[in-house]
Amino acid sequence: MEYQIFLAFAIPAAIVLLLTPFAIHFATIVGAIDLPNERKIHQHPIPRLGGISVCIGFLLSLLILLRISPIKDISSPLISLQGISFIVALMVVFVVGVADDIRSLNPGKKFIAQALAATIVFTGGFRISTVTNFITHEPFNLGGFEFPVTVLWIVGITNAFNLIDGLDGLASGVGVMAALSMSAISYFNGDIIAALVALALTGAIVGFLRYNFHPAKIFLGDSGSLLIGFTLAVLSVHTSTKGSTTFAVAVPLLALGLPIMDTLLAMLRRLLFSFLPEQKENKNFLSKLHSMFLPDRRHIHHQLIALGLSHRNVVLLLYLVSFIFGAGALAATVSNNVWASLVVTAVGLAMIAGIRQLKYKEMAILSNGMLLPLYEWPVTHQRVFQGFLDLAFCAASFIFTYNLTKTGSENIHIIQLIPLVTVVCGTQLALFSLGGLYKGTFRYTGIGDVLKILKITVLSVAATGFVLTSISQQLIRVDAVMLVTDFYLLTSLVAGSRLSYHVLNFLFRRKNITGRSVLIYGARTNGILTLQHILHNESLRLHPLGFLDDDPNLEGKNVSGYPVFGGHWKLKILLRKHMIDEILIASDTMKPEILSRLKQFAEEYKISIYRQKIFFEEIPVAPSPRYSRHRKAVLEHELQPSMISSHTR
Repeated sequence: MEYQIFLAFAIPAAIVLLLTPFAIHFATIVGAIDLPNERKIHQHPIPRLGGISVCIGFLLSLLILLRISPIKDISSPLISLQGISFIVALMVVFVVGVADDIRSLNPGKKFIAQALAATIVFTGGFRISTVTNFITHEPFNLGGFEFPVTVLWIVGITNAFNLIDGLDGLASGVGVMAALSMSAISYFNGDIIAALVALALTGAIVGFLRYNFHPAKIFLGDSGSLLIGFTLAVLSVHTSTKGSTTFAVAVPLLALGLPIMDTLLAMLRRLLFSFLPEQKENKNFLSKLHSMFLPDRRHIHHQLIALGLSHRNVVLLLYLVSFIFGAGALAATVSNNVWASLVVTAVGLAMIAGIRQLKYKEMAILSNGMLLPLYEWPVTHQRVFQGFLDLAFCAASFIFTYNLTKTGSENIHIIQLIPLVTVVCGTQLALFSLGGLYKGTFRYTGIGDVLKILKITVLSVAATGFVLTSISQQLIRVDAVMLVTDFYLLTSLVAGSRLSYHVLNFLFRRKNITGRSVLIYGARTNGILTLQHILHNESLRLHPLGFLDDDPNLEGKNVSGYPVFGGHWKLKILLRKHMIDEILIASDTMKPEILSRLKQFAEEYKISIYRQKIFFEEIPVAPSPRYSRHRKAVLEHELQPSMISSHTR
């Protein structure tokens, strides 16, 4: 077997090493040259028909392996309907890629050809028929959706590899990592034929890397990147159907993680970019969707170069990322479900952390205020909209809770679960309405509303438990664990949706607020009210830095997300460290000597001091002796910048 593995890798590598110089010469003759432009990294014309040598080396090595293979009946899978359909479809993709390298084709024509190739292999037996439920560990049959899902997956992965082919050796190296992980995964699943095919592709790409690594003498071109992407897509479909673990469906996602992540990230940020305020063009929603597919120069590799990494270092870093994805896929294959879930979670967290480091401004959707205008839409204030949103929350909470807490003896078909979900949603929505949950609006949800939500969800979950116990004793087990889980999840969803405006507004205002920098003296109730007034009133143009408070128990703490630096004696140190323009006094118990010291500091450092005041002025409704006097109450509770009681310059 070791001899077979060596040949599967060495034969295509040697063939491609020998053929690539001829491919360079042929590309020059036919004019398949990649010229520099504003979207390209390279500065000189470079041939781009590398796919010719990779394709010949890959297919020729498979034919040689058929002749010399010591494994009994190895030829039968390769000359079966599956094998023949794969070769035919691969040639369709390859021919289209060559034509595009020589004379650029319309994207629509390339998409049709790729869909045709995906249909051919689907007919040959490469199909995504089931998806595993990560919670119940049970397979879900796609039924009539298996054809569109399979075609979309194959076409998507094929184009994903085409998109990352933007630096010398990048797509080739990522292809090596992905093919090698596919080979190892297939081997552990006992699929020797798929393992050898993936290994042959690995060898072919490694042979080509000799000429493709920076500085490249030839590019893969569409003929190569589409061929590699299509082959890996078909192998991933084959691998997912052979896996025996719950996370078999996640294995190809991990193995092909880098191109998938780059493609989805590119589509998402292009869509978000069309919504940014600086986009002055008033595009309709369809135009914004179309923008997801427009090319640009901001893929992951472009962004890393923009952050200061060299061409070679970017490629090596993405090799490492692709290797980690492949190792995660292999670990998920050989592990049990518990360890596989930990692997998938760890890789997912690492991916999120990596995306944050790319510093895409479009991805800062929580901190750039893009979602805040949604709360101004009239529909968000309608009871019908809030009711439909809560309906989705009730259904999602119950279904997730049931799957999480059900015992092995419970085996309810999805059709049987629908009436129970209907009863649960109806009961909970009725109590939500009776409890007055729809009398408020998302934008102005306060602490009192949150307490009301807690009370109503407790009652609704308790009522749900009573109803389910009465009507479904033979179907599901209703116990305290199920009810508590449903309560926590439902409360989080309902309260979270109501508080989302305040969370988004806080994140946006804290990061993007501009204006005069201020310190707030007093970190108790008045200080918090002052801070909230500043954050919700853009016309003030004040930027809060934090609090001063003479209570030693508050020093070093955070109040409403802002630090309490300490007492007034810390002001001199803070004035040296920060550019402070104003001090806002939000305390009605300030001692005269403290105010005197603050004035001294303010005079020394040329800053202003303001004290908050609010005036209540009685307006008489009709002439009457009772209202003849004009009464005014002065309460120091909220900030009114127009009412300045103390000002020191």
